[in-house]
Amino acid sequence: MTTTPETNSHIPLKVLDHTELFKDEVYTKQFETKREFENGADDAEVNRVLEWTRTWEYREKN
Repeated sequence: MTTTPETNSHIPLKVLDHTELFKDEVYTKQFETKREFENGADDAEVNRVLEWTRTWEYREKN
């Protein structure tokens, strides 16, 4: 059994893998509300730019 160093507790530590950790409700809610402060583009604009990056015009410019 693993003990936590700061308390010498006999409660085993449970470390979640990042793929499971970020699916947790706390993190998903945090990511949803984070957009409010980032001033990011809406989904329609993201999709418009994504489609444009797949055109010949974009390829010629880059």
